[in-house]
Amino acid sequence: MQVERADAARLNSLWKNPIFNFLSAEEMDELSSLMTAVSYGKNEFIFNECEHPKKLFVVASGGVKILKQSEDGKEVILDIAMPGDLFGAVAIYDGKPYPETAQALEDSVVLSLERADFFSFLRKNPDVALEIITELGGMVRQYQDTIRALASERVEWRIARVILNLARKSGVAASESIAIDIPVTRKDIAEMAGTTVETAIRVISNFKKQGICEPQRKRIVITDRKRLEAMVSEGCAAV
Repeated sequence: MQVERADAARLNSLWKNPIFNFLSAEEMDELSSLMTAVSYGKNEFIFNECEHPKKLFVVASGGVKILKQSEDGKEVILDIAMPGDLFGAVAIYDGKPYPETAQALEDSVVLSLERADFFSFLRKNPDVALEIITELGGMVRQYQDTIRALASERVEWRIARVILNLARKSGVAASESIAIDIPVTRKDIAEMAGTTVETAIRVISNFKKQGICEPQRKRIVITDRKRLEAMVSEGCAAV
């Protein structure tokens, strides 16, 4: 882990989040002056579940896995935070321990903001507080959907949901396909879908045979998005 002052290039990631889009140049300068840039190596932990919350985080570059320990001791990836995404916000708001673990998916730079500085900034900019509450609501809903899917959906539907979520976060669209531009492994996909690596490999291989997606080294190209969306819809209707 390497700590340094957040420079202008890294702070550009803030503009990727709609929460900060309406801030003036002066307000953005004030916010940036409160933030620190921290570099994490691949698989390095940023915080662990049940730790006392001290900071709010924003991904500047790379990606961060948001993990939850299941009752049987297995890790489930609830989400992957990409550049511009907030994480650790729920615990910062209520002051209770972090409900998840955050781990670098790859070599990443994360902007951090002390809890006291965060609340001081919100008092001056209440519109930001409202935007963050809205984003938190969406995050909680997504996590609930993930947990519900793990408990009730067929594994094919769960993996289809994972692939679509990854495409939504970092998909690069071509004329007839969408390339997922995140270096996820089959193990990552298995942990996001709550299954074994062997099962994830088998399902993705079947998707390839059906012309739904084309697995490549550390990325996936979706070739039939409508089929994946139909699977997710079928899973939701079955619950």
